[in-house]
Amino acid sequence: MRPLINFDHAFFARPIRRYVTVAICALWGLFELSTGAVLWAIIFLGLAGLAQWRFMQIDWTKYDGGS
Repeated sequence: MRPLINFDHAFFARPIRRYVTVAICALWGLFELSTGAVLWAIIFLGLAGLAQWRFMQIDWTKYDGGS
């Protein structure tokens, strides 16, 4: 079965793309929390945490030639 979100993709090889992905999810979760939408805040903050955790586990040297 293919995962819904493939965190181990060449698109995320550049660190700035990983940082922006986590930041957007976290900021959107905080925005939802500030408007009172707690369920959506939990979903987006959880997605930010999951993305950060998965990005830290992946060996990104395979996308830059192994150096």
